[in-house]
Amino acid sequence: MILRTFLDYICRTKKLPQGAVFCFSGKEFPLLFFYHLILFFKKNGLLIESLNCIGTDIASIKALLSTVSFSGATIFYLESFSTLSAKKQQEMLQYLQIYTGPHRIILFSEVVPAAHMNVIMLPDEIAPRDFPQVRFLVSDTAQATSSFVSQLCMKIDRLSLDSACLFAQYELVLGKNVDDFFDQWMTHLSEPTSSLFVLSQHFFGKKNRSFFRQWAQFAEFYLPPFWATFWADQVWRAYVFCDLMKKKKYAEAKKAQYKLPFSFINRDWSSYSLIELRNAHHFLSTLDFQLKNGFSEIGLEHFYAQFFDGKFQ
Repeated sequence: MILRTFLDYICRTKKLPQGAVFCFSGKEFPLLFFYHLILFFKKNGLLIESLNCIGTDIASIKALLSTVSFSGATIFYLESFSTLSAKKQQEMLQYLQIYTGPHRIILFSEVVPAAHMNVIMLPDEIAPRDFPQVRFLVSDTAQATSSFVSQLCMKIDRLSLDSACLFAQYELVLGKNVDDFFDQWMTHLSEPTSSLFVLSQHFFGKKNRSFFRQWAQFAEFYLPPFWATFWADQVWRAYVFCDLMKKKKYAEAKKAQYKLPFSFINRDWSSYSLIELRNAHHFLSTLDFQLKNGFSEIGLEHFYAQFFDGKFQ
């Protein structure tokens, strides 16, 4: 089951779908997301308890899950399951794959179990337009579209689940101060990778106004040698991707698109020649050497001017 399907269902019904075991799986455990997920169920009247796996032996967990108490059937959240040893996780997953009740179970595991239970795959990141699909866990009264959502879509290209929950909390208290929030605080709250992604998107789209507005916010986060290396890597990846696309080697190009912005992959690549990208990369390689040997960082500004004016063609 994909996350969107699961979230759409619980948003609409305020309860879990049918099934005894729900295993969320992903590369990293989204702590804030799970906090709000469990809180959402509690606020909507579901009987749910957290069962901390740390310090509790497997036999005791199994015994609890197989016994009905006076309170009746319960939803147990196996807290800290992913911190158990690989051996204990495997033992529990084998048990849960044939578990049919009397209770219902929620857990997170980096290991994707066999398909004998409801497995919900957690994406590393979501697009800002999907923010409302997570936001209801924090505030189920917020409008699907708002000034906050619009600003978020303009400022960030990707969001982790935890960041989506964090921004949902900020939206609750901002009121009419949305513009001030994004102007003054966004650079401190967004993930650096997301910010760089948006910067790269404006760069390859040659949207110089948007680029320099974003650049003014993030330029001082890193030293000039970092930027020379970063752009050299981006331009080289763009060169390889364009070369493969022009040769109609689409399967290989798909493998080479890692770290490139989606707008470049989907559209902007076709406006570039290999000569332009090669010349830009050569300039950056020279600049990287100069910056590491004490030359002025003005060369970076010169690169941007040359690039946006089309001087590398």
